[in-house]
Amino acid sequence: MFELIHRYAPQSPTGRTAIAIVACLIGVPALVFGLFALTGSVVSGVLFLLLSTVTLSVAGQLIRGVIRQANASPADSLQDGQQLDESNETPIETLRRRYAEGELDQEEFERRLDQLIETEEPEQQTTERERVLE
Repeated sequence: MFELIHRYAPQSPTGRTAIAIVACLIGVPALVFGLFALTGSVVSGVLFLLLSTVTLSVAGQLIRGVIRQANASPADSLQDGQQLDESNETPIETLRRRYAEGELDQEEFERRLDQLIETEEPEQQTTERERVLE
């Protein structure tokens, strides 16, 4: 049933959530009416209970799909957040990160650090070099 519902449901979590809410808005009152109708007319009570069962199971399957999508996405969103942080890095922070990740060896790190410091203003050179090497 899960595959059947998700074949026709929208792909976006927002669309699936909206349809699940509508199904709940139909299913819950149908369940209440079905329970009350069982005391008077058994046929109408069973029909309302059947309607509520179908709509609430559809809502449950849609919610299950949204939860699966949410569980599958944190790895992607973490990488996006990491890329945004990397774009705000200063060149020296990028150099430090690359050295820490093992992309650069000690000699390459120091050579590039010296090049970056030479392009900065003279009063920042000594303090920056000391701070980076600590």
